[in-house]
Amino acid sequence: MDGQPDMQGFWGEPAGGADGTNIETSFQTAEALLVQGWTREQVAARTPVSAIADAPNGLVPYQERAEARRQQILSRYGGEIITGKPRSPRDVNPDLFCLLGMPRLQYWQDFQIVQTPSHVVMAWERTHSYRVIPLDGRPHVSPKIKTYMGDARGRWEGNTLVVETRNLRDWTWFDSKGTLHSDEMTLVERYTYVDGDTVRLQMTVNDPQTLTRPFTMAWTLERKHADDPGYELMEYACVEGERAREAILE
Repeated sequence: MDGQPDMQGFWGEPAGGADGTNIETSFQTAEALLVQGWTREQVAARTPVSAIADAPNGLVPYQERAEARRQQILSRYGGEIITGKPRSPRDVNPDLFCLLGMPRLQYWQDFQIVQTPSHVVMAWERTHSYRVIPLDGRPHVSPKIKTYMGDARGRWEGNTLVVETRNLRDWTWFDSKGTLHSDEMTLVERYTYVDGDTVRLQMTVNDPQTLTRPFTMAWTLERKHADDPGYELMEYACVEGERAREAILE
């Protein structure tokens, strides 16, 4: 790998890790854990741990207006279950529209890394999304171009892959709890190679339109061995053309 750590392969969180439900608790739903083989006693005893590593209270440091908007969303849309009639698609979990994007995809499902000396590619089965990350120092594209995956540029710092992403659209959430951002949000991800089966990921989020300060999330990725009989990356299909979403809007 041209002197760099070999991160090629499939990666994801250990069993029972965050699933994008709530970054402030990094807590999967009880149903998800039971499907994974946890007992009800284990689920009940589990202590929520925030994915946010640099805040004593583990909460997103929102500006007052942004926090009010999140609470408004939650008051009309109860996270996983509709409790009211949202007035706009923007009040609804973007996952219902197959819109995950960055950074939510990064802790939602296992993904594959492919490396070359000039690029790193990250690909997800979920929503069939991918990132092609140049390592040659080229500038970002025009800030007028916004996408759900953003515009990423990478570089190596020793055994750490650093990826800076900008130009993200604002119609995605961090999780299922209305944790929103603006289209001025930028991400700096640091993938630190620990050993052949472990990568430590830190993601720093900066958004002057919604945050009082940047914050950093951190978690561990473990290598998933595709030849392991106990591992399978399940096929994912979003329900394209489905019209029932319209029924939840006023």
